[in-house]
Amino acid sequence: MYISLYRRYRPQKFSDMVGQSAAISVLRESLKEGHLGHAYLFSGPRGCGKTSAARLVAKGLNCQNHVTEGEPCGECAACTAIARGEDLDVIEIDGASNRGIDEIRDLKSHVNLKPLRALYKVYIIDEVHMLTEQAFNALLKTLEEPPANVVFILATTKPYKVPVTIRSRCQHIPFHRISMADMVNRVAFVCESENIQADMEAVWEISRQADGALRDALSLTEQAVSLGKGSLTLESVKILTGGGNRTELEKWVKNLRLDPEESNAALHEMLSRGISVERLTESLFAVFRDMWIFSLWGEKGMEALEVSEAENSFLREETSHWSPDKLRAACIFCNSLLPRARYGMRMEVYSGLLMLELTNIIDDKTATKIETRITDEIETKTEIKTIEKTDKKTHEVPCPNKEERVQQSTVEVPEHKPSREDKKDSPIIQETQEISFEGIPDTDFIRLLTKLEKRAVAIGAAILRCGIEIDDEGWKLASDIHSPALSYLMMPQNQKLLANALEEIWGVKDPARKEITSEMANLGPVPNSSKKENESVEEKAPISPLVADSDRILKLLGAEVLYVKDTNVDNETDDLGVLADE
Repeated sequence: MYISLYRRYRPQKFSDMVGQSAAISVLRESLKEGHLGHAYLFSGPRGCGKTSAARLVAKGLNCQNHVTEGEPCGECAACTAIARGEDLDVIEIDGASNRGIDEIRDLKSHVNLKPLRALYKVYIIDEVHMLTEQAFNALLKTLEEPPANVVFILATTKPYKVPVTIRSRCQHIPFHRISMADMVNRVAFVCESENIQADMEAVWEISRQADGALRDALSLTEQAVSLGKGSLTLESVKILTGGGNRTELEKWVKNLRLDPEESNAALHEMLSRGISVERLTESLFAVFRDMWIFSLWGEKGMEALEVSEAENSFLREETSHWSPDKLRAACIFCNSLLPRARYGMRMEVYSGLLMLELTNIIDDKTATKIETRITDEIETKTEIKTIEKTDKKTHEVPCPNKEERVQQSTVEVPEHKPSREDKKDSPIIQETQEISFEGIPDTDFIRLLTKLEKRAVAIGAAILRCGIEIDDEGWKLASDIHSPALSYLMMPQNQKLLANALEEIWGVKDPARKEITSEMANLGPVPNSSKKENESVEEKAPISPLVADSDRILKLLGAEVLYVKDTNVDNETDDLGVLADE
């Protein structure tokens, strides 16, 4: 009967294990010293050698020749029986199909029986995370204190699903995905041992498709050799996987820059051969990522990339035609496509989005940033950081999150109020025109931020998006559209802070505020007021009228009733509450 490659080349000695040097060293030393534990938990991705290592431990315990260095001989009756799966003292249990409490109770009833002919009974439970909660509970006591001649080895791909009570009773040994270099060497060794003529680019592509699982790599090799009629070629791998191999994608990326029409036709051809859009997106991301790393760090970055000689040559030739920003944008775009690709996407939609965005990135025509989910708080902090200087002294301006602080520099500013001529020359306040805050000196803007107290960061960022117009009558906010920044500045408590700051620094007043104050004065005096009669109408900001005729007041103020939590104030009062308090 024919035996598959991955079964035929299953490791029979610890020295045959690939890519698990740390785990194997622990097991060999334990066997050598005779200090092997009573229970082990092997965890790691699929196809990395967990079950093979468990069988090797069973061989090391029951080997009749007792070879030194903890290595089983592989030739005695016990070793050969374990290798064939015929040893009655090595019991392998599939946790997925024997997951109930009845199976565990049956296991417990046989644990106390002595081994038939070996020194130790070894229970190997594969996919142990599939056991039910009741089964785990039934296993607890036996796993903690088994008979002296019994060893448990649990294997799982999802150790986080194994209860902590089980994990604490085992020695946990993690296994890792096999590296590309180890995978390539092992596949090439198997091909050489089987007298298979193998193309090294095909070996690299199979190793990349296996994604760290050696068992998958040998299975793909076996299928590709059948398609290649006894030879392992890149063409046979291409037919097997549906296209989209690394070499093909590298050619596609190059044509995307030189000949987009041909690249578009090649993309449709790849998709029509059956490659999944998810795998194609992941492979494209890997190409752009390798190019981006090489563009930034050159030879040092190349040391961290798992690429063949041909792929190395492509990176050296093609990366020079791409800027790091373009490659970064391409990586971010591919990443943004992955969630939609996993849930399914029509071929026409996918190819259209891919060609549209990548050609825009190449031509520098991308209109919007591809970065996703950049919050307003991050944008605000970034803008405020642009006005940092290193002058005579520094002070802290609270950020919107109440905790982080931005160090901002100040300069000595005269305390006198500027005259009308000073206001005309000011880069912040200009006569009858909209102000741009992007190029203003730090001095004027920081003076304004300083007067805004706790809301300096938020109001300052909003002003950067709106601007201010000033004429002989006073000042007003300038914006062509009703933006969130304008809404924030129009809120009464923010408008009052801004008006006080502008009046104190440059002596300009808000005419709209005067009109509102006059209207509010007509509502009548505030009952039960304890303030002096000579106080201004504005200082008598009505509490009772707000209660009696709140809709009218809000309408006169021109405020938009928004329920917005102000992150710059210490209390938890919303803005409507602040408005009422004022």
